[in-house]
Amino acid sequence: MSLKDQITEDMKTAMRAKDSERLGTIRLLLAALKQKEVDERVVLDDAAVIAIVDKLIKQRKDSISQFAA
Repeated sequence: MSLKDQITEDMKTAMRAKDSERLGTIRLLLAALKQKEVDERVVLDDAAVIAIVDKLIKQRKDSISQFAA
């Protein structure tokens, strides 16, 4: 099972559990993955998914540090 498939399954689990915070986070991640696929017209492999996740984490950490200052 690829990472993208696992993320989709996690989204379904979050929906069933009515975990809105987790669901929102997963939806943001899936939207970023889909955007990358559409922009570059490629199918993402696990390495590309990890790179996108790392990029999103870095963006969120930068935002947190800016708001904390």
